[in-house]
Amino acid sequence: MPIKQKLIQLVLEGLIPLLGFFLWDWSLYFILLFYFIDLAASEFIMHLKSRKTIRYKNHIGEKKRWLKWGIISSVLFLFSLFVIHLAMFFIVPGIQFCTEVYDFINYEEMGIKQGYILIPLVLLLSYQQYKMTFLMPARFRNTDIQSLWKGHIIATIAIIAFAGLSLGIAQFVLFPEIIYVLGIVFFSSLFALRFKN
Repeated sequence: MPIKQKLIQLVLEGLIPLLGFFLWDWSLYFILLFYFIDLAASEFIMHLKSRKTIRYKNHIGEKKRWLKWGIISSVLFLFSLFVIHLAMFFIVPGIQFCTEVYDFINYEEMGIKQGYILIPLVLLLSYQQYKMTFLMPARFRNTDIQSLWKGHIIATIAIIAFAGLSLGIAQFVLFPEIIYVLGIVFFSSLFALRFKN
């Protein structure tokens, strides 16, 4: 994807949580749920990219690498969710995760429950991006499984590091939620710009 187009996309993606926080009174965890959906979609798309690459190359060693990197990525993804939830427990004492998830799924705008539209929409947009940036330019011809997963895993490790840093800071001082929202938008944009395939 051209850098200019990527920058425009990142600005638009960053505006959604900021507008949600300032205009629609979304909580920090509510915003994180948006990111969780995107992370899950990204994890799914990585497997589609791997499958397409392996089908094209038809190489047994690449299948084993897919299994290895896919397992590592899945474990890191689950661990990132754990660390984020642990951090949220300290950042927002008394948070009720089940209530927050229920409110997220049933959030209404113009009489439409957004949660039921958002999840399929994020998956569809991720799939369309996969087609436009991976299938159409035939990137599967010139890539290998390890390089395909490397950036994705680095970004997941960065998420764990940011959540761990937030958890550590929350032990000593509690910042307003806007500080965390700005940090999330800034770091997710920075790593998407650098590592997103």
